[in-house]
Amino acid sequence: MISSSSKISRREEVSELFEQLGRVLDQKLEALLIGGAVMLELGMKDATKDIDVVCRSEADKDQLLVAARALGFQIIGPQKRHERLGVNRLAVKGRHNLDLFAERISYDFSISEDMWQRATKIRSFGNLVVRDASIEDIFIMKLIANRPGDAPDCTKLVIAELDFDAIYREIEAQYRKRGDVEQKIWITYIEEGIARLEDNDLTIPIGDKISLLANEYHEKSAYK
Repeated sequence: MISSSSKISRREEVSELFEQLGRVLDQKLEALLIGGAVMLELGMKDATKDIDVVCRSEADKDQLLVAARALGFQIIGPQKRHERLGVNRLAVKGRHNLDLFAERISYDFSISEDMWQRATKIRSFGNLVVRDASIEDIFIMKLIANRPGDAPDCTKLVIAELDFDAIYREIEAQYRKRGDVEQKIWITYIEEGIARLEDNDLTIPIGDKISLLANEYHEKSAYK
């Protein structure tokens, strides 16, 4: 595990890692970068502990794990701070801590095609093509995750003037997807995250609408 004193503070260090992975990969692979590493790239964060990488499929994630192992990474299982997230493999080496997802972020909340298209930057590193997620989608993921440091990051993202209409459209579309009601529990995580921000005197325009969705989830869960 990476200690708090060994966070990545240079955005070039993330790019160097992707360059190495891209050289080792046998074929083209596309991934979405959706956490603190993007905020580091944008100058919104001084350092990051986790490099959150989302692949389009389990097969792509497995390829990335093989590439990471070839570079000397240790492949381990998720830790307590990942309990809300769809992470089942981490790749750890020194200060590099890759949290690898295969489309699914939390329960049935997954990376939609709109989220892929909202990516603000596309970079090629050999066989690895990395899209930087929009700050709106990073905000959603961090509300769900609730890892140490996610709340302060959410505050920075709010100050950056988010498109809350786009955020709500994504959340509602994901919530309305067909599926078991138990898989919608992530909506309560978002509600909790927003409540924490509002307790710190931040205004979240979609807070009431998120609470309505969360209440609907609780009612359906109780009925079932």
